[in-house]
Amino acid sequence: MEKSTFININFVNWEQYVNQGLILLDFWAPWCTACIAQDKIYDEIAQIFPDSLLIGKIDVNDNRVLADKFGVRNIPFLILMKDGKQVMQMSGIESKEHLISQIKKHIL
Repeated sequence: MEKSTFININFVNWEQYVNQGLILLDFWAPWCTACIAQDKIYDEIAQIFPDSLLIGKIDVNDNRVLADKFGVRNIPFLILMKDGKQVMQMSGIESKEHLISQIKKHIL
């Protein structure tokens, strides 16, 4: 992969990314093998929706305030937001097909 398809989200840049459009937020940690395994699926999803979806990575170790705000207790933990509003959340490993079907529900 030449360039990252993911945006690192933190408390400082939160407003810049989550208030407009569709963004899939991945709460993860570098020590979480399931989280790292999911990255390939997220990369494929980013290629499917290049103009309509951002994928934001939130390291729970460095962003405890955001993790607490959304009640993250287990990772991987996903939240899909549209125009600043949460429209879906999932915990655990998800298939590419299931994620695609959920994302398609929120694309105009």
